[in-house]
Formats: sequence, structure tokens, C-alpha cells
Amino acid sequence: MAYRVFVTGVAGFLGSHFAKWAIDQDYEVVGVDNLSLGHKNNVPNGVKFYEYDLIDRRKNQELLKNIDFVFHAAAYPYDNFSLYAPFKITQNTFAITASLLSACLSHKVKRFVFCSSMSRYGDNPAPFTEDMPTRGLTPYAISKIAAENLLKNLSQVHDLDYVICIPHNIFGPQQSYNDPYRNAVSMIINQMLSKKSPFIYGNGEQKRVFTPVEDLISLFPALLFEDSLKKQTLNIGPDEEIVSLNELVSIINKITGQKLKAQHIPFRKQEVKVAYCSSEKARKLLNYKPSLSLESALENLVELIKKQGPSYFSHYQAPEFNSPSLSDHLTHSSLSQL
Repeated sequence: MAYRVFVTGVAGFLGSHFAKWAIDQDYEVVGVDNLSLGHKNNVPNGVKFYEYDLIDRRKNQELLKNIDFVFHAAAYPYDNFSLYAPFKITQNTFAITASLLSACLSHKVKRFVFCSSMSRYGDNPAPFTEDMPTRGLTPYAISKIAAENLLKNLSQVHDLDYVICIPHNIFGPQQSYNDPYRNAVSMIINQMLSKKSPFIYGNGEQKRVFTPVEDLISLFPALLFEDSLKKQTLNIGPDEEIVSLNELVSIINKITGQKLKAQHIPFRKQEVKVAYCSSEKARKLLNYKPSLSLESALENLVELIKKQGPSYFSHYQAPEFNSPSLSDHLTHSSLSQL
């Protein structure tokens, strides 16, 4: 059966990978992106691409006709920077989800897959499990939690099937590596391939898991069709390979044959020091198992960025107001909690 899927953020990292997988299944793919953060050359061949802002409910309503599945990856994933641009980032995270859901409910969508963020867990004790209370510490995190709650609320009333997927620090091909506000792994590799010492906030002993995008791609069929995931929230991350940011730099040094030391700058406001997940639920329901070791996945990404060439940081985002802590935040690199 040729399913029809609607992909938001299709010119971005995760959305483009999902769209490519769906095209490979011979599904009909409608993709949307406003290209504020994505790149049109990321959109796979075969996608019916529309460039507009998802806040446009009428356009959503028009394009969602006869759609079977929605994969909602669009957001402004600037976790810490949202403290300085709360309106823009919450509008482009929560409000666009509300607009999309409103249009979705006019049609018989089989399942709505919502890509959330590990920032939803805030300062809960690690490892994070799906049954923990959410503790948003930034406007971005709060807007992701609000979008989840709206989805659950509307589902209770209208019986919309959904899956909330939480990939932890996902990285891989097609990820922007010249954006100073997100994508820690790619940013660090970009700096180090430029022979520059990477900037790390704090002492670098923050604990994380880093998820190769290939691990999530292997789960795309389950996100759409697995009955056990109906109205479930699911962590995805290699929870048996927890590393510090300092260890991450050491692994990249080993891969690149360098001995660069990180430049440590003050911790950011609201940064969680220990933030990693438990993927026990994914193992139980889906037999989830990481397909690549962290080092192998990093080797692949290093080779890719080498071929493409390291890049100067860009994507400057203007703060919405002045703040005494703003100067500490606005460096040319940043480590996000995506």
C-alpha cells in the first residue's frame, strides 16, 4: 500500500532522513519547511516540497487531506538560547504544533509522530525514564512539554493516535555543523577539523549519550506501525555508552590524530550537568539495540565533514532583549541539549 506521509522540517536533519526512508518505501511524501534553519538541498528527490511557515493552519489543512501519517520534526531547537529569545522559539515550537494539530484533526490521520527533546526532563536524576515528571528549565523545553501535553489532551478527546519520540543528542549526515547554538557533536568536529580548540561550557564533565541517526532510522517503521507504541512516549539513545564532553573531545582527537585541548568557559544558565536516558522501554517494546558504537559513528561523521570541508559558524540569532548574562552565552560555539 502506498501510504501518504506529511513531514515537517523536511529540509532539516531528522525530517530529511525520515523523508528519504519514506521515499525508499515508495510512500508518497509531502514535505514542509520554511528554510529558516534547513537547507533545500537536504530535501530528498521525490518529495512534494512546500516552503511555508507551519503557523499557517489553512495551508496545513489543505495539504493534510488524505494524509496517513504525520512526522513532526520542525522546531527551533535552540534550548539555552531560548532564554534570550523566548517568543520566537516558543512560537516556532509550540504554536506551530498547535496549528498543525488543529488541521490534523480535520482529517483521519492514522498516527502523529512528535519528535520531542531530552530537555523535557530538566534536572531529573539520570537516567531519564519516560514516566518521570517533566521539568522544563528553558522556554524551549517548556514549549516542547506544552506541545506534548496539547497532543495528549486532544488525543483524549478526539482519539488521535500518536507517538512521542525522544532521541537523545542525535547526530549524523545532513546535520548542520556551522550553527553555533545546536548540534554539539557536529560543532566540536567542525572546530577540531579547523585546527581550533573546541569551546565547552563548564568543566566538561557533563554526562550525555549521543545517538547516531542510523539508530533512529531503523526504528522508523515501528514509529508508524507498531501497536505497542500507540499513545506512548519513547526514549531513544545508547544508554550503555555514557560519556562526558571531555571524553567526547578525546575520542575525536583520537580519530583525527590531534591533541587539541578544550577551551572551558563558564557554565550556561539552566544547564543540566548530568543528562542521559534509559532506553529500557525501547529495548522491551522494540528490541532496540544501537547499530554503531559511538567511536564508529564519529569516524563516519568526521570523514563526511572532511569531504565537505569545515565551515565558519553562521546562523546568528538576534536576542529579543538585553540581559546581564547574555555576553556569557553568545560565544561562537554552543552545546545544546537537543
